[in-house]
Amino acid sequence: MKTWRKVHIFSFGYFKVVSLVSSIILLIIALTGFLFNHRHDFSFLETARVPSWALPDAYQERLDRTRKAQGLEDLFPEEAKSVPIMWLVIDLHNGEFFGGLPGRLFYDLMAASLGTLSITGIWMYWRIRKRSRW
Repeated sequence: MKTWRKVHIFSFGYFKVVSLVSSIILLIIALTGFLFNHRHDFSFLETARVPSWALPDAYQERLDRTRKAQGLEDLFPEEAKSVPIMWLVIDLHNGEFFGGLPGRLFYDLMAASLGTLSITGIWMYWRIRKRSRW
């Protein structure tokens, strides 16, 4: 069996998993980027809130710090336990949702894997095309 075929058979299973995870992350980034760019077109993005119990604890801590810094601790008690949806959209878009630095590094890893998958996919396509011409 030729080396090319061995590499293709060996890598196919691994590339499937990496490409699936990368595709999901890319879909999240694309959707949140779209929402972020059109936040003024969709009124719910400016007014909607997400309950903090449904999010990691860091969101409630961030909300409490923000409310204290703005002097809003006693005002708007109904907003004390929910965060603006745009916080979630931005944090999902830049990787902060997945834990600050580890989340951003995970996004960087996904970007690198997506680039690798693209380059190897083009290489495999040209390799197969070149072989089929002869």
